[in-house]
Amino acid sequence: MKTLTVMLKDLRLISRDRFGLVALLVVPIVVIMVIAAATQSGAGSKSILFPIVNEDQGPVATALIRAFSEHLDVRQVSRATAQHLVAEANDAAAALVLPRELSKRYLSQKPTSVELLTDPAQWQELQAIKVVMLLADHETASLGDPFSQELLTLHERNISGDHVSFSSLEQNIPGFSLMFVLLTLIFSVSLALREEEVWGTSRRLSMAPLPRASLLGGKLLARLIVGTAQLLVLLLFGHFVYGLKLGHSPVAIVVVAAAVVTSMTCFAAVVAAFVRTREQAIPVGLAVAFVLAALGGLFWPLYDLPHAMQSIARLLMTSWSMSAIQDVILRDRSIAGISRELIVLLGYSLASFSIGLQLFRYGDRANS
Repeated sequence: MKTLTVMLKDLRLISRDRFGLVALLVVPIVVIMVIAAATQSGAGSKSILFPIVNEDQGPVATALIRAFSEHLDVRQVSRATAQHLVAEANDAAAALVLPRELSKRYLSQKPTSVELLTDPAQWQELQAIKVVMLLADHETASLGDPFSQELLTLHERNISGDHVSFSSLEQNIPGFSLMFVLLTLIFSVSLALREEEVWGTSRRLSMAPLPRASLLGGKLLARLIVGTAQLLVLLLFGHFVYGLKLGHSPVAIVVVAAAVVTSMTCFAAVVAAFVRTREQAIPVGLAVAFVLAALGGLFWPLYDLPHAMQSIARLLMTSWSMSAIQDVILRDRSIAGISRELIVLLGYSLASFSIGLQLFRYGDRANS
């Protein structure tokens, strides 16, 4: 009987926390929907952008482009645009250049070399493109003699870095490292601020002659240092144990790690402002972290997501963080080469800190 009484009392307490109940049920459903959409969308390689420079304008080039279009998102562009999409914007894993007189040489049984401009950092998309190219070559062979010698030879040239190929580790190690750092920051910031309210520390600190920005900023700064060290250690572990490449600039990888963790730390303050109890921190923190990780490309490449989710992903802090780290470790870029990502992450940090400062009235809830 006493056990039932305690159970009913706890159920009443839990039922009062409506926000926690909603987060416990609704947000995990969102995570499941995101994962299901990514794994069952059926978009496949059709969502992979494949720029083609058609300098031939002949029947063989037209047939090749038609064959590619059945499997990829083909766009005919100029050579300059193709190089920009691959080497600078990182929107495409490869671009194909069909040279002049391709059709004439192909139909007269003369071999022709076509150029593939690649970004091996996007290794999964690149492998899918190469498979489609094999299919397209076989389909186009019907225009000539299918039993003849090899008429198309592929010359691959990496225009984004020094390395020719990468493995799945280059996607998984940075992605999961970022996810664990994000989880740690959300939990540590949320739980620490809530525990201070329980212990009455926040009430005493709110009476101190310190601006709220300095008070919250100092607490986040401590988490930032710990988080940056955690991320660097995880990347170094991947480097020494699994051979993960870290780029040519140690300064760049440290700056990127600090910028990424700064944006995550400030975002954690926003999450902490919505977490009203310690019990809410775990379900809310897990749900937010997994949604951002799933949509931001930490679990899988963005092309695995439907187009609508890819558009959302480009607005998220996690996708910009992953892009910045990949630019340094896979594309060997310096600080100047990742200036766009650094500016965006700095903007996320300032915006998140401002929002967190407005939402989180330090000491107010402790007094109420």
